[in-house]
Amino acid sequence: MKKFLVLTAAMFVCSLCFAQNKDADEIKKLNAQWIASYVTLDTATLSRIYADDIVLINPSGKTMHKKEMINNVVRPGHDEYVSTHVDTASVRLFGNIGIINAEITGLVKAGDKTATVRVGYMDVYEKRKGRWYAIAAHVTLLSGN
Repeated sequence: MKKFLVLTAAMFVCSLCFAQNKDADEIKKLNAQWIASYVTLDTATLSRIYADDIVLINPSGKTMHKKEMINNVVRPGHDEYVSTHVDTASVRLFGNIGIINAEITGLVKAGDKTATVRVGYMDVYEKRKGRWYAIAAHVTLLSGN
């Protein structure tokens, strides 16, 4: 009986670890899609990832919400991302909340000038009805030249 209980407990712990790994992988996948959407101007993907009540604090301290975040990607005259690369990404899970800390490098074109920028950010995801949504983000400019 004792062996059965130990085996059952071990199987339960393994299933929890598998579920957490799956959720962390899903958040990393959504993060990669979000970042790639800046290059492809894929507002449909951004709309799917962002919760309706998302709040973002940009590098200059401005608070933005979903509609403004999406419109900013395709706004005429905005800085255009030529390429993006996720340099680091780590996920921590707390029940139905996932926090990703990441850094990216992007090639940005503004007018006739192109610059490499590095950005660090923390995004918060919430699992709602079995699906992860981005609910908050804070972005910091690490470097730009």
